[in-house]
Amino acid sequence: MLITPTLAAPAASHASSFRTAASLSCRSLGSLVQPTATTRYYRGRCRPLLYSASAGAASIPAGITSNIPSGDTGCRLERDELARLCQEPDPEGALNLLDEMLHRRGAVGGVSGQLAPEEQVTVLQCCADARSLSSLRRAHRLLSSPRSRSAITTPILHRIATLYCKLGAPGDARRVLNEASRPPPRRKANEARTKRQEAYEKVRELHEEIRAAGYVPDTRFVLHDIDEDAKVQALMYHSERLAIAFGLVSTPPGTPLRVMKNLRICGDCHNAVKLMAKVTGREIIVRDNKRFHHFKDGSCSCGDYW
Repeated sequence: MLITPTLAAPAASHASSFRTAASLSCRSLGSLVQPTATTRYYRGRCRPLLYSASAGAASIPAGITSNIPSGDTGCRLERDELARLCQEPDPEGALNLLDEMLHRRGAVGGVSGQLAPEEQVTVLQCCADARSLSSLRRAHRLLSSPRSRSAITTPILHRIATLYCKLGAPGDARRVLNEASRPPPRRKANEARTKRQEAYEKVRELHEEIRAAGYVPDTRFVLHDIDEDAKVQALMYHSERLAIAFGLVSTPPGTPLRVMKNLRICGDCHNAVKLMAKVTGREIIVRDNKRFHHFKDGSCSCGDYW
């Protein structure tokens, strides 16, 4: 097989043009990472972090701006860099990067400032591998800050307490365990009172709607010696009706409602719930101490036998 000289090697003019293009490319790419006023370096890192797409826009040639990652791509690159720093391990660089991520994402908003549980564990383990108690405390403080937008789960709190014990800080571990065992905050009394009022108003509204649909109260199921009007009102506020009303004001339209009752549903409530399911367009499932009742479109799965 013969190889001609023209095929064996490029011409000198071609080679020089290749070298010229390469040098131009290097100069163009070099201008992409020139340090600016918004560029920061971290210890143990071999390249700067450009933490905003608009910071170095003036030094980026117009022909390659479309290749610069932004949005989710930039967030992914930051997370990859955080994982790399944790693997070295470089806790100081990782925490500096995490602090800047939380500061920037917290200012912008959205879910990009959240850290997954496995990422939280990686950052904490990096501090433990470096045997740095101050870094572990800083990581705990950053992950617990409101900027983090991601709550620390109980297993991760137990992991933090274990790492504190390994680094010789039992007092910090005790405080973390107390935080993990603290009950969740209760709803404010005003909110609970408002929901209760809405449920009672919904019961009265439903009562008017089912009366218009043909409901007639059966006062035989009221065993108290009171007048008829009081018996009708007592039937209206039976526990299953209040539970259904609370579900109607607390869930989106079309959501099935499930009510569990430790007593048998009375006959009047059975007829009333059938009409409630019809006028609201909901599927209502009531479990009493005998069976399940599936109310839908004005009928019950039990066939009116209970």
